[in-house]
Amino acid sequence: MAVTPPCDTPVVTTQLRLLTGGELPRRTPRPRAVRASVPVATPAVRLDARTRQIGQSGVAEARRRLAEIRATNLRAQELVRAS
Repeated sequence: MAVTPPCDTPVVTTQLRLLTGGELPRRTPRPRAVRASVPVATPAVRLDARTRQIGQSGVAEARRRLAEIRATNLRAQELVRAS
């Protein structure tokens, strides 16, 4: 599920996808050339307070929606079992 906070939509350049606990993104294995390589340092990303707050509100909204979906699915399963 991808979630974009409505207040930030015009300036969003990357959309994040939430993963359930322990789930890893699915990637197809790519053949890799066997060669010596120099380790590449990953640059640190620094977020300002506004960006962090927008991200946290987006995550909170996504979690709320996921909880609603799970509750709806559980109710639907219970209704199917009861019928």
